[in-house]
Amino acid sequence: MKFIRCQGKSFVTTDDVAQAVANFAAAASRRGRVVIIDVPVVIDHDGPVVQLVLSPGEALEISDSATPHQELDTTPLIRSLTERRLAWRPHTAETD
Repeated sequence: MKFIRCQGKSFVTTDDVAQAVANFAAAASRRGRVVIIDVPVVIDHDGPVVQLVLSPGEALEISDSATPHQELDTTPLIRSLTERRLAWRPHTAETD
């Protein structure tokens, strides 16, 4: 489990979600994009997700958490972040 701190928010999520969020945030920052991510959390203070609005260079701290492992359905988030990131790649036209 991972503890994430960003924008004055602190929450715990799974390792795979934390890695996906870190990768997506880094890719967005390299491209100068502001992105919104709804991150599923294990310990919900205000609901099952925490919304982050990440600007280029935004500080995102991720560290290990002592929270016992819990399962979350992370597939939709990881798929969404991957699809969004791939959409930023330049498209090349095929020639005959």
